[in-house]
Amino acid sequence: MSDSNCCFSSLPLAFASIRTSRLKKKFPISRLFPLLCFAFAGLLPAAELEVVVAPRATVVEHKGITGGGHPVHAGDWTLLLYPNHPDDFGGSAGTSSASLLEGNTAWTRGRDDWPMPEMIDLWADRLANGDLIAMGLHWVPDSKKRREVTPADVPSDAYQIGFSKDRGQTWTTENALIQCPPTVGVIARPLPHIVEEENGTLLMPAYTWSKSGNSAVLLSSVDHGRHWTTRSVITTAVAMIKAGAVITTPWLESSISPTSDGAMLAIVRTGSTAKSHLVSLRSTDAGTTWSAPEVLPFAGKLPTLHLLPNGTLTLLTALSKNHCRLYLSGDGTGRLWSPAHIITSLSGGNVGASIAGPDEILITTPSSRRINAWHVRIAPKATEARDLATPTDIAMVKGNLTWTPSPNARTYRVTPILIKPGPAFTETDILPYATIQTLDSTPSLELGRQLLPGSTYAFEISAVNSEGRISPAIRSQNFQL
Repeated sequence: MSDSNCCFSSLPLAFASIRTSRLKKKFPISRLFPLLCFAFAGLLPAAELEVVVAPRATVVEHKGITGGGHPVHAGDWTLLLYPNHPDDFGGSAGTSSASLLEGNTAWTRGRDDWPMPEMIDLWADRLANGDLIAMGLHWVPDSKKRREVTPADVPSDAYQIGFSKDRGQTWTTENALIQCPPTVGVIARPLPHIVEEENGTLLMPAYTWSKSGNSAVLLSSVDHGRHWTTRSVITTAVAMIKAGAVITTPWLESSISPTSDGAMLAIVRTGSTAKSHLVSLRSTDAGTTWSAPEVLPFAGKLPTLHLLPNGTLTLLTALSKNHCRLYLSGDGTGRLWSPAHIITSLSGGNVGASIAGPDEILITTPSSRRINAWHVRIAPKATEARDLATPTDIAMVKGNLTWTPSPNARTYRVTPILIKPGPAFTETDILPYATIQTLDSTPSLELGRQLLPGSTYAFEISAVNSEGRISPAIRSQNFQL
């Protein structure tokens, strides 16, 4: 898939079988894509890039799912660890697992309460040497008593660290210790993901509570995650309010990532509505000090940053009634962001993501006691093939979109266009959807579990040939789901 115009159907399992051996320890900036750099409403359209999503895949379906979990690529398989208990911030515990073997399209449900039992949350990350490291949360403070909690309230087994040298098949685990200065407060929750510096030091975001207020902090470990200290305060609720942010939650979820220009970026949550815009901060000294907070023009919960090996920086976030959205920083710096690309409109706010290849990420989202997986490719735009016939006769019945086949088509591209949100989604923003590319030449696509019920949509469809070139698009009439 090194050809930027590679057709997904030429490798039918391309989205489901990304080899992590292609991932390198350092992200090369020599492969940064050119951009048309013009700003609009504080966003930078990555004009030379496109976001293309494989059709939805169901990972697991059962009671108790409240989040999308945290995927990690480990050699020839993908491991997903996810909470299987209500999202009550520590009132209950338990995690489960699922996996996708390279070459397969169907996920397999794995073990429960593994590799650490009775965790409130648990995630794994892949280190530069290929080993996996997992962080487990066995305790979190009571949010109703966040001003009263002290270091003495933190139990010795509050956090656990796990290590796997065989791609996640077996694990060794032990207690981990997190130290936080009393002036900063008590760690309310460590957060995904762990970032590894070149010297082996590990970095991890977290947020704290104290009598004086709430903070987002950066933790560091020099002994493989067994002991963590506070490297810096990224920002505080007070500082973000002074910058113009509307803070409506004590859960200052944050994500960190290196950038293509050698800096470090942090994105921090401020609330749970479309008015609670995310906040961005930058560090040029490895997270020791941070810039003043900058309010971004979009909102979301549990933001997740990833710098792809091709140099693109991605930001994933979601709100329950305002889509799961992907934003791009085409030059990898995170200074300006593209408009939103909707991955799915039926999702809770706790979504997960991991790097799946040089230009691909895997996204996992929760919806109706189900976790869905989305393989997403971010690459230069495909070129048009004028001699490739455009599909015709587009129809939709009960969420299933169909069309007349196009000769010589290997796959098809479908782009939903939201015309009018339904009565249950009056506060939902009308944003552009990422294009969906089918895995084969079947002229149909099930969209009922991805789009807003009761809403009005149109669809643009193109055929894709064996060279990855696309036909001119045809636009459908409007349909109501």
